[in-house]
Amino acid sequence: MKFGLKGLLLLTALAYVGLWTAGFVWDDIPLIVNNDALRDASLWSIFTTDLWAASGAGDVASGYYRPLVLLSFVLDRWLFDLNPLGYHAHSVLWHGAAVVAFHRLCVPLFDERTALMAAALFALHPVQSEVVAWVAARNDLMAAALGLFALGAVWTGERMTSGRAASAFVLTILAGLSKETALLLPIMLGSADVLRGRTKMLVARQVPFIAGVCVVIAIRTAVGVGEATIPGQEGLRLLWQGLPALFGGYAASVFSPWPLSSAYDLTWIGERDWLRLGLGWCWVILLGLCALTGDRERRKLSAIGAVWAIVLVAITLVPTADKGGYGDRFLYWPMAGVALVVAANFGQYIRYVLPSFLATSLFIVHFRLPDWSHDRALWGAAVRDVPTATNEMSLGHAFTLHERHKRAHVNFVSSLARTGIDLEACGPVVGSAMRTGLPALALRMGDWALLRGCSPTGPMNGWMAMAAALEGQWERAETFAHSEPSDPRFRDLVVRAALAKRSGNQEAYRALERKWVGSEPLAPQVDALLTR
Repeated sequence: MKFGLKGLLLLTALAYVGLWTAGFVWDDIPLIVNNDALRDASLWSIFTTDLWAASGAGDVASGYYRPLVLLSFVLDRWLFDLNPLGYHAHSVLWHGAAVVAFHRLCVPLFDERTALMAAALFALHPVQSEVVAWVAARNDLMAAALGLFALGAVWTGERMTSGRAASAFVLTILAGLSKETALLLPIMLGSADVLRGRTKMLVARQVPFIAGVCVVIAIRTAVGVGEATIPGQEGLRLLWQGLPALFGGYAASVFSPWPLSSAYDLTWIGERDWLRLGLGWCWVILLGLCALTGDRERRKLSAIGAVWAIVLVAITLVPTADKGGYGDRFLYWPMAGVALVVAANFGQYIRYVLPSFLATSLFIVHFRLPDWSHDRALWGAAVRDVPTATNEMSLGHAFTLHERHKRAHVNFVSSLARTGIDLEACGPVVGSAMRTGLPALALRMGDWALLRGCSPTGPMNGWMAMAAALEGQWERAETFAHSEPSDPRFRDLVVRAALAKRSGNQEAYRALERKWVGSEPLAPQVDALLTR
């Protein structure tokens, strides 16, 4: 390992020292903190279930089959219990491994200093901080490290030895069991070989990668999980309409990386800062012109980087269209392609480019890492930088988890007060008012939410029924208590039982009592409503 690379790894570790204050946020809670599969640590369950199957979010069919990242969480639980510091240190190690693997690919392409510049771009670019800082995103780190090492196994040399082929085959399988992005490894190798003119052993070099991908697909099929999720028509429509803004936003995050955010959504893509998006496209055009006007070697290396960046971003469009959300995390792998393009075109200016890049990146990463302290900080930063209805709602949920219901209520109201509303805030805007002990406010909020375009949900019906009963509006309480859909927390049944008892209908009350399955006894809740 070169001294320059050692220095880069040390600088990368120092850049992420701020993670010692970071906690578990967002998907970390269901995937790690509340994940039954980690507590029981059954290898069979880990390798035969969906990533989210045993999570605290319930039996969710996400379509993601990533057993190796779950296995890494099992190791963390065994070593560190639920101390987040150990989990974050583990993720930083995987990032370091990916940097080493990428540097190995760059050395044959550039001189030593330019190879180090490319590796520095991949290691320390601020857009990479989301994947490094978010424990649940470790699958990107693992798949990238293993996949880049797989490419490195056959990257140089004229002969395909059995050892090289075996290494590439095994590493491809491991990368594919970490994240689906690794299924693109044959395309990455093939495009690089064709553009580098290494066509003599093209087919032979592809064999271990294609075989590894086939094994991964076979495993996913055999265990019956991980089928590709097909986006719906609405998601595809939003994606098509938002493509210019989506790619402009990605370019802006790469070339002017502040502010950064985890919480973009196709629904609100029209609310992006169009000046910044235009600046992103200008950077892309400028870099493209530099690449096209360069010498043959520069054009060749730029083409490799461009193909990698495009295909690695393209595969993220599937989950973006399916689930709507996207963020800087989707740029972790594509940054390898971007780094190749930048190094090819500006490597000769390394003495000027690298110091300014390092100083700027370290500054931005330093101020970005505190966002990962807890959910309130993460979603507070999201609302500050991308003030959408969904981010307001998410911040409200973060405050709810910490029982700060008055503060949560403000965010739920803000989510519904915008030009475009998030319908998932309809129930919480009523529930947050109820949790603060203000049933009259809850009723007003429910009526206002319906006027704003909300459709009644089960929780909303339950909360409205309870609020009306507490305010003595028993006719309204009965209407909400019998409305569909029903409340999964059974608040509607409590109100119906109170109505039956209030009217003296003991038979109806006993029938509700017999089928009661709530976690709290029914009678005290009914009495609390009737004695209000």
